[in-house]
Amino acid sequence: MVYIKDWPEFQQRSIKLYRHNPHKARYLVKSRASTCSLTLKVTDDTTTLKYRTRSSAILGRLEIFNKAMMLAMAGSEQPLQEANPEPQPAPAAAAPSQPTAAASATNPASNGPTSATSQPAAASDKKKKKKKGKK
Repeated sequence: MVYIKDWPEFQQRSIKLYRHNPHKARYLVKSRASTCSLTLKVTDDTTTLKYRTRSSAILGRLEIFNKAMMLAMAGSEQPLQEANPEPQPAPAAAAPSQPTAAASATNPASNGPTSATSQPAAASDKKKKKKKGKK
């Protein structure tokens, strides 16, 4: 078993291992709360790649890696690039978001004064439940 310390290397080698033998390759995620560790393992019974970390910052990378593995299993040509695309800048020429008359017309509760009877009814719905058992 090989523990790979470099995350990008683990990603690339794992996808390469899966593509080499997709019918035998397996992917395992193991988490241990007692040691606060996360272990990822990709194997095809002859080669085993493992990555272990105790950092919680890896969770974002793990999500991208899961997407990349699923894309590779679905037959994608470049799963790592498709799973983690470059962020697109937000268009600066977007229309300003101003409240319109149409928005207020769709919400009749916002029009006119609120009735005094609707407030107490909402408060009475939130009664506390009594606990059963020993006191």
